Amino acid sequence: MSHLTENLVKGLVVVLMAFLVVQTVSDCNVCQSNQVACVNSSSFYLCFGDETPHRDQLYHCLEGFDCTNLTAICVQKSSQRPPSCGDTTQCGQCNANRNYLFACQSRGIFQMCYGATRPTGKFGYCPSGTVCDATSSAICVPEVEGQALTCDLNDELVDTTTAAPVTTTENTTSSTTGSTTESTTETTVVSSSTESTTTVIPLTTDQMCTQKNATGLFTIIPEDPYCQRYISCYFKSNVLIKSAEYNCPSDSYFVSETQSCAYDNPGYCILS
Repeated sequence: MSHLTENLVKGLVVVLMAFLVVQTVSDCNVCQSNQVACVNSSSFYLCFGDETPHRDQLYHCLEGFDCTNLTAICVQKSSQRPPSCGDTTQCGQCNANRNYLFACQSRGIFQMCYGATRPTGKFGYCPSGTVCDATSSAICVPEVEGQALTCDLNDELVDTTTAAPVTTTENTTSSTTGSTTESTTETTVVSSSTESTTTVIPLTTDQMCTQKNATGLFTIIPEDPYCQRYISCYFKSNVLIKSAEYNCPSDSYFVSETQSCAYDNPGYCILS
């Protein structure tokens, strides 16, 4: 084989491999040609030909296999062929940033954490041409081809109506009694005919357990839309002994009805 022919063959192989990579990359939670919607690098929903992911059953590839748009669906991991849907395990996780400053909710949407273990308050949006990066204190960094994303999830899949900031109101005037009262609760906003001051204050695990006032496992306050985080409360003689916050394993969801983590989405959790 001549040197020219050998170089030509090598070039065709490189082009073919690049073509396969491009063909494999898709979007998260979108029905593909093989009738599945990958929700992360190894899990997927079935579509049944109607272009809608059926969320009643979540399927998982075997360890060492990726969810792809190929006929086999789950294909052995390869550096030359990325999964259809990138890494979403750090979506909404404050601990993805070393200073617990913010959490990436998607490729271009973020929420602030202010040192807490979960994000609260309004959603922020990265400028065009940038992506959310929890490894940088800048939050949004220029988008570069092939870069690893903190939360590889389409922006349109984030329900931005679920933000539920914890608030307090101080020295508000009641519009019905005309008297001045001071609110000590940290989860309600008192309406005022004059002026109300709203402040975002994340609750501690002790405060959350005190509101639950029972021993067991419960959803955090406000509830985690991804159903990943929950609290453990232990009371003895009506006294709180211990409180702690935990995360469900990847690809599982906390179900408050059973007080446990389950791999089947109960139907109200955003895909993680």
